[in-house]
Amino acid sequence: MNTRVTELINKMTAEEMRQRLAEYMESDVNLMPRLVAVKVRLSRESSTRHRYDVVLVDEDGGETIVKFRDRYSRLVYIYTLLRPQGFQRRAAASNDYRELRQLFSKLYFANGDALVRTIETTGYDQFISQYVAQSRKAVRQSSPLASPFAIDYPQSHCGKLLIPFVAQGGTVDFDASLSNHKV
Repeated sequence: MNTRVTELINKMTAEEMRQRLAEYMESDVNLMPRLVAVKVRLSRESSTRHRYDVVLVDEDGGETIVKFRDRYSRLVYIYTLLRPQGFQRRAAASNDYRELRQLFSKLYFANGDALVRTIETTGYDQFISQYVAQSRKAVRQSSPLASPFAIDYPQSHCGKLLIPFVAQGGTVDFDASLSNHKV
């Protein structure tokens, strides 16, 4: 231990040491409650940015809302959640992005024209790569235990984009209004 730490410890009262120890223990990944489910539910906040929240649920019933930076990373993440066994990148582009546009309309009460313009401007491969990466970042920043809840690298799954937690049969709960989008 360095001398500064030793001096600080020696100056602390027993109560201060207990409080500091509790703070350290609460941030210890090994002591955190495991994440056991993911939910997609109607947002409790009135927002023009999004209608649905993606929520990670721990074994104690605690909930952590994933904070996506933009609409498209949330869209790609929910699209992937709806496909437990994953999907090939090109599958989402089929039929003029029909399934993506339908889900976009459901999530944001907007037609998919802006989505298609963005895809065509950036190119489909760049669009998917960029927003998968941003969704991974948002999920991983929500909890130090969230890696299995992020979209995994396709090289690990025969070219499929999937979420390991979901592919392994993990609990996913969708709001009833999204039930007709399940595959």
